[in-house]
Amino acid sequence: MRINDHKIKDFGSGNYQLTKTDISYIVYGACFLGSGGGASIGLSLLFMDKMINDADIMTYVNPDALEANKNISFIALLGSPDKMFEGFGQTAALNAFLEMDNYLTQSGHEPLGYLIPVEMGAINALIPFIISARKGISIINGDPCGRAMPELSMTLFNINKLPLNPVILTSDTDSSGHYQKIIVLAEDADDAENQARGFARSHNNVAGMAGYPMQGVDLNCSTSVQNRAKFIQCTVGLAWNLGRNMVESKSYNEFLDCLNSFTPNSYTLFEGIITDKEEREITGFDVGKITVSNGDETIFIYYKNENLLAWNVTRKCYVAIGPDSISFVTKMDAQPLSNADINSNPEKNPKNIPLKTEIGIIGLCAFDKLNNSVLVDLFLTNIQEILGAFPEDHVPIPEKYIPLSELISYYKEIF
Repeated sequence: MRINDHKIKDFGSGNYQLTKTDISYIVYGACFLGSGGGASIGLSLLFMDKMINDADIMTYVNPDALEANKNISFIALLGSPDKMFEGFGQTAALNAFLEMDNYLTQSGHEPLGYLIPVEMGAINALIPFIISARKGISIINGDPCGRAMPELSMTLFNINKLPLNPVILTSDTDSSGHYQKIIVLAEDADDAENQARGFARSHNNVAGMAGYPMQGVDLNCSTSVQNRAKFIQCTVGLAWNLGRNMVESKSYNEFLDCLNSFTPNSYTLFEGIITDKEEREITGFDVGKITVSNGDETIFIYYKNENLLAWNVTRKCYVAIGPDSISFVTKMDAQPLSNADINSNPEKNPKNIPLKTEIGIIGLCAFDKLNNSVLVDLFLTNIQEILGAFPEDHVPIPEKYIPLSELISYYKEIF
């Protein structure tokens, strides 16, 4: 029987506190939920070790316990993993938090009372907790994606037309103690992302980002059924539970058993070794292909930062299509990995995953809220862009989204 309650364990009656160990669980679990994206887990663990102390206590709040008048924002970090491995980006997101806090108070509003992760991925699930450790602010147990997304337009906040502005972009603090900032009144999520990427290019290819200011009343799920549609509840708790199993058991089979006790539904799509990773650049994004083979069959995983399509080369059929997630776990020790960790620089990345590593490819059915026609069309457009970068593969562009549960049934029936 699947457990639908992804609340994080309460450490004492009414005490919603987390330690550095708990945050490491969240990082591992969020990396897995990130569908190959959401940044390198190796980078995220380095950030965690540098920016969270063992004695730090961080706080979180469940979505049915939000105080109505407390202000909320997402805080995120975007940019080049290579630059982040060099040490850039460690203060940019904190600066974005400080600037959003200042903006609210100078506009006559209360300061920020809650933060919410912008997605489930190793770095952007971690960033709010770094701020919690520094500032004592609580993190909402949920996010507007349920996975990592290639673009800001692909969040439930955007799909539900929540007010985006202002968007605040910040650089790292320099050696003199200063940083750069801009306050953007974006036309839409695409405009906000384009401006954020342009700002990052001018500041060592990293930027902190804050946006979607709102209040607890806008997301509290105990007072409004409509609020449940705006984000995925309790995903931080799901990441904590999955990550704890990975870290403590280091067993691939035990992790699959653990995964099967939670929603969303999951399937083992393929098991084999990573034989190749190829990247190409389109429209400012890294798109690529991971090749995994077991001697009998080969699968291509296509990604635009995040994995969006799995294609069985041998059988010439789709295996999984976004918004369903396509995630990687090492078979030797149940370590989650992102595309950025595969064949990376082992001198910089302590979690480098070399070619020839044996992995399981796990498909996660998308949360029901992601089966939105606008969002599905965005996924299909992104998939078309990726396949356009690999014309020699002759993989047909999906005419429509086929849910993972249907693809798996077809896969088993035909083969």
